[in-house]
Amino acid sequence: MSQLTELVLLTVFLALFSQAEANPFVYNYEALRIGGLVFTGVLVAGGVGILCRGQCKPKRKHVEDASKI
Repeated sequence: MSQLTELVLLTVFLALFSQAEANPFVYNYEALRIGGLVFTGVLVAGGVGILCRGQCKPKRKHVEDASKI
């Protein structure tokens, strides 16, 4: 799963920054905004995943021994 995430991030960043322009001080704000939104989405999804990681485990029921009754 982490390899797939790294591959997607690498692909997105390479696609955004591969456009070479004559003037280095002219920024492509649309590509920068899309890259920021993708990066933010990945961070939010990762944070939610970390928060929910411990919540999805099956809870064990305590089985009482019948001889103690």
